[in-house]
Amino acid sequence: MKKFLMTALVALAVATTAFAQAKTYVIDLGDTTNGTTVSIGKNPYGTNYQNVNPPMFTKFFKGDLPQVGDIVEVHYKFSSNVDIPYLQIGLIDPSEAAKWWTELGDDYAKIENIPANTEMEGVIVFKIVKKPVQAISVQFMYDDKINSKLTIKKAGFKTGRK
Repeated sequence: MKKFLMTALVALAVATTAFAQAKTYVIDLGDTTNGTTVSIGKNPYGTNYQNVNPPMFTKFFKGDLPQVGDIVEVHYKFSSNVDIPYLQIGLIDPSEAAKWWTELGDDYAKIENIPANTEMEGVIVFKIVKKPVQAISVQFMYDDKINSKLTIKKAGFKTGRK
């Protein structure tokens, strides 16, 4: 009887996991806890340029960080002080526990042809492929030798679980 009960419990756990719904989370860039200006400068550890002060959103998830299979919508509204040919955007965990750089999303998004002093607005959707260890941030990068400042505004969404 015990063996049957144990087998039934294991089967129930597997079935529950298989049919679990992915959760959707929202990040509004304007909610960052690092201020409304994101500076992009030379990456001291690589050849590209990336945000010096990555926008952080960990506190908005109150311990309920997205898990593998979940969806994260990043709603953005920003302008740049200079023309940017393209801006690559990704979700990362920049915490020390994650060895400063753990990619969380399934890919990087790219916004092209960003004119100076023009407000850019939209949404990027990421599927989580690696569990955050401790934090969640949106990373901005490009390869061109440009030092820029992005001014972030609220896009009208609430950061957290949808």
